Amino acid sequence: MIRIGHNPNTNMLPMFFFLQKDHPLIEAVTAEPTGHNAMLADGRIDMAPISAFSYGEHWKEYAILPNLSVSTKGRVGSILIFSKVPLKELHGLTVALTDTSATSVNLTKILLHHFNGVVPNYLTMSANLQEMFAKADAALLIGDAAIQAALLHPDCYIYDLGEEWLKYTGCSMTYAVWAFPKKLLTERKQEIQAIYQLLLEAKAKALCHIENVIETCRAMLGGSQDFWRDYFTQFNYGLDHPFVLGLNKYLDLCFEQNLLSSRPVLEFWPKE
Repeated sequence: MIRIGHNPNTNMLPMFFFLQKDHPLIEAVTAEPTGHNAMLADGRIDMAPISAFSYGEHWKEYAILPNLSVSTKGRVGSILIFSKVPLKELHGLTVALTDTSATSVNLTKILLHHFNGVVPNYLTMSANLQEMFAKADAALLIGDAAIQAALLHPDCYIYDLGEEWLKYTGCSMTYAVWAFPKKLLTERKQEIQAIYQLLLEAKAKALCHIENVIETCRAMLGGSQDFWRDYFTQFNYGLDHPFVLGLNKYLDLCFEQNLLSSRPVLEFWPKE
């Protein structure tokens, strides 16, 4: 049995909607991205859709499953900075960071420091925009918390990190990759291969039946069919060459901004 991380956010629903959670090879462990990052690092799970940044921290130990990711080229719709002032005016002010993501937290730092030339003060908080704004001048929210906050149309500036990344780099952005420790290949290669095929099949089925996914999202968070159709058109759940280039750009900048201690190299398994 392979212990896999189950991410409950709507942006990951196309990966999990049709996955056989009662399959004899699968034990699903539900957590937010940062939870899966920690669980994979300390061996509590065997495979997960982890933050791209977490792969960068552990690239020497991990392998990436090909053709699986959470990526966009431009707008993402659920990774948002809510700010009382324009981004370029945040120097010396306070930015509250979500405690549920590593990729987005470090993408925020790259966008602010490297591209906008501002260095704010940071604090990490649970995802509640009202509470964040009580202590900070801007707030980073991801996933369903970001969607819920945006649907309330708060009176502030809202910046989509996918749009900002594309504006400054011209690249796609990969937020999560499916990874596992390479050491598992010595004893459990066939199981990992089988799970990989199940994940590919589940993704393909969901993308062919996206209306089923949309109805579940509406039941979870509200919003119209048009809202959710538009939301999912932004996402790419594969990892073809242009998205690999964008992922490398992000990880290279993390290293160059001293957010990572070494420059990551992407290693995929199975090799295709």
